[in-house]
Amino acid sequence: MASSEEMRTGEHQPLVEASPKLHASEHLLVQLDDRQNDGKAAVVSPSHYHTCCAQSEGEPRPVIVRSVGSTVLQTSTNMAKLCAGTGTLALPYAVTQGGLIWSTIGLFLIALWNYSSAQCLLRALELLPVNDSPTLRAKATNTNASFCQPPSCETGLDAELTNRNPPPDGTTMYGTVAWYAAGPTGLKALDVLMLSLFLGLLISYEVVMLSFIEDMPFTTGSRKADLLVPSLLVATLSCAPDVGFLSRFSVLGLLALALSFCVIAWQGFHDNGWEGFESQSLSSVTLWPESMAHASSWFGVVVFGYGVAPFIFNIRDSMAEPEKIGTSLRIGLGIVYIGYIVISNGIVILFSPSYEFRGDVLQAMPGTRIALFVRVLMTLVVAVTAPLIVVPCGEMIEGKLGIDSYSSANGRVLVRVTLCTVCTFVAVFVPGFVRIVSFIGCFCVGVTGLVLPPLFCLLLEHKSGKCIVSPTSLSSDVFMLVLGVVTTIGTSAMTFEELLRS
Repeated sequence: MASSEEMRTGEHQPLVEASPKLHASEHLLVQLDDRQNDGKAAVVSPSHYHTCCAQSEGEPRPVIVRSVGSTVLQTSTNMAKLCAGTGTLALPYAVTQGGLIWSTIGLFLIALWNYSSAQCLLRALELLPVNDSPTLRAKATNTNASFCQPPSCETGLDAELTNRNPPPDGTTMYGTVAWYAAGPTGLKALDVLMLSLFLGLLISYEVVMLSFIEDMPFTTGSRKADLLVPSLLVATLSCAPDVGFLSRFSVLGLLALALSFCVIAWQGFHDNGWEGFESQSLSSVTLWPESMAHASSWFGVVVFGYGVAPFIFNIRDSMAEPEKIGTSLRIGLGIVYIGYIVISNGIVILFSPSYEFRGDVLQAMPGTRIALFVRVLMTLVVAVTAPLIVVPCGEMIEGKLGIDSYSSANGRVLVRVTLCTVCTFVAVFVPGFVRIVSFIGCFCVGVTGLVLPPLFCLLLEHKSGKCIVSPTSLSSDVFMLVLGVVTTIGTSAMTFEELLRS
């Protein structure tokens, strides 16, 4: 095990992966799980890892410490990929709701808000106690000294925090923060919210596939029939014990999105030329939200499009130098902001003389063969990437039901097929992609990404003693919490009402 000094200096900091997924191009930092080996570590290849794991009884058992991760720039790019999903198809609609000027300012403010929320969670991680739990020590990587200070130090950690049992096995790092901040109740609440987020994402995937198919010449005219084939594909792929091979389709999805926006931009330029950028056309574009309902719709879509905070620990743990996560966050969110300005404001201005977006951006596509190809490609990409949402959601449910996802094939299939069936049934009755995205952004992403981070940080700061909490940090957390609660409640109510009315 790494000593407290090693943890503080960043040397030999272990991060044990419960279910490591090895890739041929990666090397792994492996530490011998034996106190007599003085925590010696070595970089080995995945093939050698499998060899060295096959030790005879009594010999030291090597465990994965951490994959040699991505650089700062690679992490920033991956962060941009995480944000730029199917939700970007609703961004031009968001601009028509929020207005051109407000959208430009608001996209920056939401990026800044996500950055602050992510920093809240990272600070919360530093406040966790380090006890004798190997799992918790393994998660305590690349953090400041305050994280590793024992209960006897001046931080004044209270007995409730230091004496609390470690979280259940398999708990995510976000869940670990919730466990120490709010106890078992906090962990259960986070599980429910994350489950709601997964379900919302899956429903939005089903709805966007339906939106693509409805504009194709071979639609059946029935929403249920149109969803039958892609839903069967999603359910079938989701039942596999390992769907890691599907992750490569995320790149194809980004290419399909880029192609979609290129085709749409060309159509806008073909129809209107540069007319949209003239003052007369710009005067017809909405500049500010016309009502709180419109502002709420804008807010939901944009928050859905950023959503970095709930996954900040996964992003950090993928880095070769996790202590540089702040730099990656700034670069990644900057890339996303510039990209969103181009594909939202730019597209709306191009089409302003002839078209106003009332749904997803693909509705502006011309009836050409290349447009049909893009719709078919997008449908296929969404169908094969949706299992990447179904699997973690299914595993969460299976874990609560006591079903082993790998040994109990029947249980796994039953849970995941039921999950896909329920989401397909709900998707049929959802009026449109942009509305479900807006509601999910306001409620699910709003709570998990904007409300809980400052709340957990405040709770842990209170339990950790005021001597390590600056007044500025405390005031910032309180402001973010109040703003997050008020905004999330208000916008969620309005977007849900709009969803029901539609």
